[in-house]
Amino acid sequence: MKIETNKLSGLSKYRSYFFPVLVVILMVVSIMTILKPRLNDLLKTRRNLAKQKEELAQLTQKIVILEGYDQNELETRANRILKVLPTEKNGPLIFATVRSLVGEHNLEISTLSVEVGEIATESAQPKRKEELIPSLGIQLGVSGSLDDLYDFLETIESIVPLMGIEVVATSREGATIESKIQLSAYFLAAPKDIGRVDRQIIPITSEEEEVYQKTSRYQTPTVGTSLPYVGSGKENPFTF
Repeated sequence: MKIETNKLSGLSKYRSYFFPVLVVILMVVSIMTILKPRLNDLLKTRRNLAKQKEELAQLTQKIVILEGYDQNELETRANRILKVLPTEKNGPLIFATVRSLVGEHNLEISTLSVEVGEIATESAQPKRKEELIPSLGIQLGVSGSLDDLYDFLETIESIVPLMGIEVVATSREGATIESKIQLSAYFLAAPKDIGRVDRQIIPITSEEEEVYQKTSRYQTPTVGTSLPYVGSGKENPFTF
């Protein structure tokens, strides 16, 4: 009992420190549970501010670059490219354009169809192999002289909107050439956004400028977009 009494008397010397120590412990716990989340929010806010400042600097740099371009020239170029490569399919225009060109080159149409898929939808196109640029398929049958056929094919690849010749199959009956032609009329949907802030503005390359100069010489046919009358119940109005 003597030993236990000595221990209690020894602990009583530190009794005055218990309350301050308890207060310090409670303060530490309070900081961990209350102030730490707020500190994390503050650090996160500072990081976001730093990121926004960096993005603002990048946007400012882009503005400086864009101000160096001539707005009228950019609009002219953009409008020209949109005529060559539209942002949406236009079955009536393609149909009318091909019919008009066939007539101008003294050819006779035996068949003409445009595979428009589901009209007015970005994904509306016939199922085919994966393409870099989406297109509408055109099946055309014509007859006439060989020279007129050559002229027609050359014209097809030098007008707007952009069309390409996929397949040409010919047969001869005397002086008349019968041809089955498969064409593609291209379009490309516009981007849904202007790109990331940190994406650099890349100046047009010499190869791209050469392509633009070539397409700027493409002719715009003077045709309407009206379709021929078809009876009710016909599945595809873009056929002739």
